[in-house]
Amino acid sequence: MNSYALYVLIAIMAAAGTLAIVPTYASTFDEEACPDCGSMDIYERANLANQNDSPIRVMTENKVYDHNSEIHVHGYVANLRGDAPVTITVTGPQNNIVTVQQVEVSEDNSFEAILNTAGSLWKQNGMYTIRAQYGPQQINDKAVVEITGEVAQEVSACAADELVVKGGNQVYCVPFDITGAVVEKNSISSKTSSLTLMITTESDGSVSLQIPRNVLDARQHGMEGDDADFIVLVDGEEADFEEIDTTSDDRTLDITFPVGATQIEVIGTWAVPEFGTTAAIILAVAIIAIVAVSARTRLSILPRY
Repeated sequence: MNSYALYVLIAIMAAAGTLAIVPTYASTFDEEACPDCGSMDIYERANLANQNDSPIRVMTENKVYDHNSEIHVHGYVANLRGDAPVTITVTGPQNNIVTVQQVEVSEDNSFEAILNTAGSLWKQNGMYTIRAQYGPQQINDKAVVEITGEVAQEVSACAADELVVKGGNQVYCVPFDITGAVVEKNSISSKTSSLTLMITTESDGSVSLQIPRNVLDARQHGMEGDDADFIVLVDGEEADFEEIDTTSDDRTLDITFPVGATQIEVIGTWAVPEFGTTAAIILAVAIIAIVAVSARTRLSILPRY
């Protein structure tokens, strides 16, 4: 075989080897890195492969915020898990739970949430951890932001272990002790004769409430009757509770709740009005004025036939 024929043979063998290697590499990439890529180009497949290495990512626009900011949280998941939400949990500088939110995942695998730092649980300066979890606990990611600056101090007549309940243009202090959760806010309603607590849970827990009778009470025959049982609802469902103490001034309830609970409602037969005597006087004066004007001008509220 002359040298020319040898060169031609070597060239043919090299070309055949190259064609054999290329399909093998492409097949390996498609099957291992991106099994569902379909007709995507190589850059899209590489990007999806990187996402598969990180099942979830969470980010914020900035790293430092003050105590009156909105933190825009956004991120993505690599693989959709049906209608499962992403759980956003924020912990404060002392590893306390600040807030918990569940947000939907869009069809493009992205999610977003807005956190407001003006809340009562954001008052400490320091580092706050924003953790996003998607399904199992191991599928999570976190972002850390710093909250800094001055906080407006609120003056309260109540102690740290007392709820500040506002009703009738007054502030009432309700002693309480809670485990497994924090109280975000509370409200009193004379219309439903109830005291409502909004909570964020860390685990199964309980709350003890020493409720003054001039704030909320349950009586069989009005305010002067015998004591009746309270009704306690946790997220709208009747819950287990025990009345552990009763005096002429207050009644103490011990209420249990499961992890994930968000609302506790104690219902009696009477609650302090949300609006005080000033509002009642204004309403009475308005009614008298309407009656006087109607009588003087012969106006009638009801139509005449």
